Amino acid sequence: MVMIKKNIAEKQIEAQNIRLATLNAISMTVNSSLDLKEVLNKTIDIILEILEPDNVRIYLLDEKNNTLNLVAHKGFSNNFIKKKHIQSRNVGDGLLGQTILTGKTKVVDNFLRSRAPYVDTFLEEGLVSSAYLPLISKENQVGVMCVSSYTGFKFSTDYVDFLMAIGNLIGIAINNAHLYETTKKAYEELKKAQEIIIRTEKMASLGKLAATIAHEINNPLAAVLNYIKLMLKIITRGNFNPDRIEDIVRYLKTMDSETTRCGEIVKNLLAFSRQSKIHIAPYDIEQIIDKTWLLIAHKLKINEIEYKKVLGPDLPKIKCDFKLIQQVLLNLLSNASEAMSNGGKLTVIARRSTKKNYLEIIISDTGCGISEQEKMDIFEPFFTTKEEGKGVGLGLSVAYGIIARHNGFIEIESNSGQGSRFKIFLPYGEKRRH
Repeated sequence: MVMIKKNIAEKQIEAQNIRLATLNAISMTVNSSLDLKEVLNKTIDIILEILEPDNVRIYLLDEKNNTLNLVAHKGFSNNFIKKKHIQSRNVGDGLLGQTILTGKTKVVDNFLRSRAPYVDTFLEEGLVSSAYLPLISKENQVGVMCVSSYTGFKFSTDYVDFLMAIGNLIGIAINNAHLYETTKKAYEELKKAQEIIIRTEKMASLGKLAATIAHEINNPLAAVLNYIKLMLKIITRGNFNPDRIEDIVRYLKTMDSETTRCGEIVKNLLAFSRQSKIHIAPYDIEQIIDKTWLLIAHKLKINEIEYKKVLGPDLPKIKCDFKLIQQVLLNLLSNASEAMSNGGKLTVIARRSTKKNYLEIIISDTGCGISEQEKMDIFEPFFTTKEEGKGVGLGLSVAYGIIARHNGFIEIESNSGQGSRFKIFLPYGEKRRH
């Protein structure tokens, strides 16, 4: 008698250990992936490998259409799985639909004695017993797990409770997957919104450039027109002595340089204005600085601002989107110019940073500077120190976002009346975050 009790105890302990191992294996599966389909299929494999059922179906609730849809299964014939009422079921329809409707477990020990809907389908498949268990996530019913057997398997109370524990783990997996998808969708929407803001700010920058570039192009065009008139006079008078020939050659050379200058201005403006997806490639920072300066050179000249470029030795290339970094530099150069309404000095420095694997770009001016309070809010969207109608406060927040997308960061040094220094740090070696 003692031996019998001992054997029973040992079997109970063995069964308990198997169930604990099963729960542990499924828990590790749930926490190892955010791919719901992968988690569900691995969970079914564990159930079939360690426990006694022959096949498993898992359905998820589609609240919008009020249906249960088959998302994972193992152990059934193709003919059975292809049936319409197996692939999808309305809430409340059959044992499956009733389980999600009531939130209670339903067990069938023998389909031969059952009057439930679709019994013929189960008998045709050879199924004898099944347990239908609601899947719950955050106290909400999200689906049903159906565990079946080809034998008259007895679904005891403790066995059903154990299957419910598995169902709770599946509920966690479903919740994790939903959170991941929601976060992913929110990120994609945020990314789209950022791209819209970047384009908006770029168009605002183009508007500011329009007037200065019109003057920049108008001056060489006026010179070209004057030389054309002079040459027409020479030609109509027929006065082609050597001095006049030299004048014509000089005029043509000037026209050539001035029209080339116009072409460069227009080409750079068009390159800056084009909208395209982010394109990362290695670039020389000097090239980006020079292309940006060409867009604002005339504005600096008009405002009597001295421009100076200082480059450190042996500068590495940086992996970046040329146009986006150009947009950042243009914004900072433009802001510096506006801060020096009575003239001043604008300096652009590019060098290796003391921060490992970072290139440092410094844009400093001798303008009005920024107060301590303003520095706290300077990168916030819609914050601006400019007069009404001269800025919407998106430029620096967009610049900050662009640099962050390149795994870099921006620092600012400034005091009221003492100019400003914006420092941009861009990685050129191993990607790092500040």
